[in-house]
Amino acid sequence: MQKENEEEETVDGNGLSAEEAGELSRLLGDLMGLMVSVKVEAETPVAGAAVRLAERIRAGLDQPDCRIQGENDGADAVLGPVNGDADNPGAVLRTAMAALGGDWGDVTVTTNIAGPVHHVIRGTGQSPDETGVACVHLWAASAWALIRYAEEHS
Repeated sequence: MQKENEEEETVDGNGLSAEEAGELSRLLGDLMGLMVSVKVEAETPVAGAAVRLAERIRAGLDQPDCRIQGENDGADAVLGPVNGDADNPGAVLRTAMAALGGDWGDVTVTTNIAGPVHHVIRGTGQSPDETGVACVHLWAASAWALIRYAEEHS
């Protein structure tokens, strides 16, 4: 017989409430979702530069609801999850490049245990509205693949 005042019913007998299971599902979706990472190199810090670039990319991808998380120093930002195939992030990377304009180098593809990571660099002086920015890096991959990539390249 079940107690009348039982706190919450668990899902599939795994000990998680429906709310906890929903949160775990959202976190796993984020981890496996497609992300675009922006890194700005500059002689001196340019406040908010990476977030501003991520906002332009978000507009270029026509995904106004995806999240942007920026670092305090303004040099790094991550956009996502975005719609697209995390196993083939090239299309999203090309759209991000087009949203920022300029002349980009060749795209490099690295594959780790978590999936492919596409990376491209744009050099100095490619956009007049990015005063002080020397170089912009873009990566597109699942969040998990980006984490593994960062671990391998640190």
